[in-house]
Amino acid sequence: MMRRRKRENAMLKPNQFKRRLATGRNLAGIWLHSASPATIEALGDTGYDCLIVDNEHGPSTLEQTRAQLQASFPYDCGVCVRVPWNDAVYLKQLLDLGADTVMIPMVDDAEQAKAAVAACRYPPKGRRGVGPWRAMARGIPMADYMEFMAENLFVMVQIESERAVANVREIAAVDGVDMLIVGPNDLSGSLGIPQRFDDPVLTRAIDRVLAEAAKENVPVGTVPHGKWDPKALFARGFRLVAGSTEFSLMRRAAKAELESWGF
Repeated sequence: MMRRRKRENAMLKPNQFKRRLATGRNLAGIWLHSASPATIEALGDTGYDCLIVDNEHGPSTLEQTRAQLQASFPYDCGVCVRVPWNDAVYLKQLLDLGADTVMIPMVDDAEQAKAAVAACRYPPKGRRGVGPWRAMARGIPMADYMEFMAENLFVMVQIESERAVANVREIAAVDGVDMLIVGPNDLSGSLGIPQRFDDPVLTRAIDRVLAEAAKENVPVGTVPHGKWDPKALFARGFRLVAGSTEFSLMRRAAKAELESWGF
């Protein structure tokens, strides 16, 4: 019996993004919109710390997301799924597919952050319904899976509005919020200065997020914007920068190849 349990537990892959974050180094991410497991296979061993399956702005269905999560299993990079909204039903279904790292957009206050975390945690710390079909289909004992998720779940919430900035300390203080993600595009729009990434109003808002999150020992991630390239963002205090999409990489590589051929 003990031998069997060890074999079953080996099917549970520890959270690779969480492991890499714990090393203390800065992390690189990439956004995925192709809805294809082949993209995971192409990028899984290239050196990215986090492949972000974007189901907010991307086309992946839950079934396509499941295939992408399965494709990631041989690789030691992290896989995060950005959900369309702070929806307890969607989060439950996604976690039951095998996700361990989720990103929730447009979290404006501590109550919304608490709701997001509760949707991802089993009682007594949350209200996630029990029925992880992928774990059960693989013969993993329920007690083992629940213990595993308690240790390996990673929840990112996005700070994308003026209201969220005003409440950022309270959001960061919520038990179970593991990282804040600043969305400069939506945040600049909320502040009335859309796409004006060098505006002092946006700079002050983002600096406030970094400062308040640091008080709660919560790391912060973002995307490049304006003059803020990844190196500048890491120097500013961000721990995760997710820059390109697989499509932008492909276009740049295609253009570079054609130029190298003289076209």
